[in-house]
Amino acid sequence: MLPEDQQRFRPVIAARLAALDVELHALDDECRAVSPDVSIGRLSRLDAMQHQQMALAGKRRLEEERARLHEAERRILQGTFGRCLLCGKDIAELRLEHQPDAVTCVPCMSRKK
Repeated sequence: MLPEDQQRFRPVIAARLAALDVELHALDDECRAVSPDVSIGRLSRLDAMQHQQMALAGKRRLEEERARLHEAERRILQGTFGRCLLCGKDIAELRLEHQPDAVTCVPCMSRKK
């Protein structure tokens, strides 16, 4: 992929990173532990704890995506963005538009499964 094509993905990545920051900030309240001194019923406490664990799992997933996007930014700076890590061929631009943190092309991804 040409350097100018790689640079075209910087705003896409920046926009997704900004959206992730908003989503992660919104999850902060949901991830807080349920205080044991709060007077709620046993089932309500279990429900609140389950909701908290689901929020924590969602937060981890978003943080992992954020890390992959920062890695994609690093690959743009190195000039390796858009190249499959397995076969070295270019990753389809349509794939990168939908998943800018992709590191493999579709054929290699299909073979990995």
